[in-house]
Amino acid sequence: MAGTHDDWGDHGWTPAGAFVTRATENLLTAFARGPAGRTLPAPQDNVAAVYG
Repeated sequence: MAGTHDDWGDHGWTPAGAFVTRATENLLTAFARGPAGRTLPAPQDNVAAVYG
C-alpha cells in the first residue's frame, strides 16, 4: 500500500506517505466504528435513466 514502506517503496515522498497512511487509518477506523451509510439514504439504481 502506498505510504507504508512496503515492497513498492515510498519513492522518497515521506510527507505524502505519512498522509496516505493517516488517511487510510482514519477511513478504516471510521468504518470499524459502525455501519457505513447509516445516516445517508441507500443509493438508487439510475442506470436506465442516465444511459437508457
